[in-house]
Amino acid sequence: MISKPLQKHLIASFVLILGFTGCTEVTYQRLSDPSRDTWQKPQGVIEELSIAPGSRVADLGAGGGYFTWHLAKAVGARGMVYAVDTNKAALDMIFKEMVARGTPNVRPVHATLSDPRFPEPVDLVFNCNTYHQMTERIAYFRSLASSLRPDGRVAIIDSRPRGLVFDLFDKRVAKKEVRLEMEAAGYRLVNDFDLLDRQHFQIFAVPSHGELHSPDIKDTAPKDPA
Repeated sequence: MISKPLQKHLIASFVLILGFTGCTEVTYQRLSDPSRDTWQKPQGVIEELSIAPGSRVADLGAGGGYFTWHLAKAVGARGMVYAVDTNKAALDMIFKEMVARGTPNVRPVHATLSDPRFPEPVDLVFNCNTYHQMTERIAYFRSLASSLRPDGRVAIIDSRPRGLVFDLFDKRVAKKEVRLEMEAAGYRLVNDFDLLDRQHFQIFAVPSHGELHSPDIKDTAPKDPA
């Protein structure tokens, strides 16, 4: 028999969880709103990525799947898009949408903060608006290099800093900082696009002729709490 205080606690916790899940779904639905197309320019982004049909692509930090479906169209029926996220609520939304759309070339992947858990090496890792949220970024992308196919690439889109006052409430990473961190992780810049007004858009690859190197740069990404 459950005591009344414990019963009240369980009910309150359940309501809190439901409320949090509901807020999460609303957030991801907002991020996937078609009105985002006006400034995110998904078609232009996909064109610049030059994805070959049949490619394996990881949508790292897929969220509610805004870019997932554009990537799935680009890889075609013989390709595969791994929608990778640490948030199960986001992956559940993608799974529901995948079923509704009848999209067999999308597979949700539940990652951890330190391991993207790609089922296989990929041709492209696509990362939009989540780079600034990641911890230990240099170590993370250094390790991720082993999950790339030969000539594999990493595309990073993130919001441009808007000034000290704004960035206190909404952390952003400057384009140069992204480049320096990726170079420290062993990558080289291969493309830098000016397509987006609100975000910088860069593509990196691991040099084919040598091992990963580590220039003298400190990892400035926030650390995991002890």
